[in-house]
Amino acid sequence: MASLHFPQVQLFFDDDNAGPSSINSNARLVSPVINLSAVQNPKLSFKYANMIYDDDSTLKVEVFNGTSWVQVFTFSGDAGQWDLDFNTFLYVVTTYEQATNIDLTPYANANFQMRFVYDDAGDYSYGVVVDDVAITSGALGTSEVSFADKMQVYPNPVKDFVHIQSGNLRFDSKITVLDLAGRQIKSFTGLADGYNLSDLPKGSYLILIDNKKEIISKKIIKE
Repeated sequence: MASLHFPQVQLFFDDDNAGPSSINSNARLVSPVINLSAVQNPKLSFKYANMIYDDDSTLKVEVFNGTSWVQVFTFSGDAGQWDLDFNTFLYVVTTYEQATNIDLTPYANANFQMRFVYDDAGDYSYGVVVDDVAITSGALGTSEVSFADKMQVYPNPVKDFVHIQSGNLRFDSKITVLDLAGRQIKSFTGLADGYNLSDLPKGSYLILIDNKKEIISKKIIKE
């Protein structure tokens, strides 16, 4: 599996609204142009931490698909663990949240870019930190960036119902079944005891699991 890792330097940014009437609506960190036209199955992963004051500030990730910017990730509220350094009396990040396996396949192009967008909702928020940004790639069917310790899709191969075991699914999580050409075949919403795939023809499929914090891709075989 190939990977593209950005310099491992913490990126801290804040839009410093200092109130709802400020001229700064948000802050953006924009990547250089990355040619993903020949990259198979690209995935985005990064760590993040967000410290609010009162209102829920928001971190978004948007990608440029060659024509327009498309949102692929969003999170609002506190994230990670911040502790006070009594030597400097500044807050430092001690624990991050993880965003993994965000599928970039639909957006891959020669002029691909991504940007991290922070909006403090007009509040006196402390800001957001992003670290260890990486784009990994690999052909379908090879070992992928794993989230297996938190999510399992079984049985595989599947005959009738597929099950998703995870503590990260929400009532509004979206489960999408794609064929290997990227066409949507079926979709489900929310956590269920099982998802009925009995009407699908035999073959290989991708299941995209969107828990509103990240998008996880799993390959399954339908018997």
